[in-house]
Amino acid sequence: MNQSRRHKGDTKTFEELTFAEQTKAINIRVVALQRCVRAHLRRAASERRNVGRVRRKCVDQIRRLVGRL
Repeated sequence: MNQSRRHKGDTKTFEELTFAEQTKAINIRVVALQRCVRAHLRRAASERRNVGRVRRKCVDQIRRLVGRL
């Protein structure tokens, strides 16, 4: 097997995962994205930025992502 496609030599590439494994990986990434956006909004608030505007930008970016799917 081509080890150059592997991370740390013992994990599968996304394409090598089963359908169920891919589903789980996507769900994990969606939850991580949610945490990232929430942290970004907290940072925006702590820096006294317009949180509503920052949130709208994040939502717009996610909508563009969904549109590309």
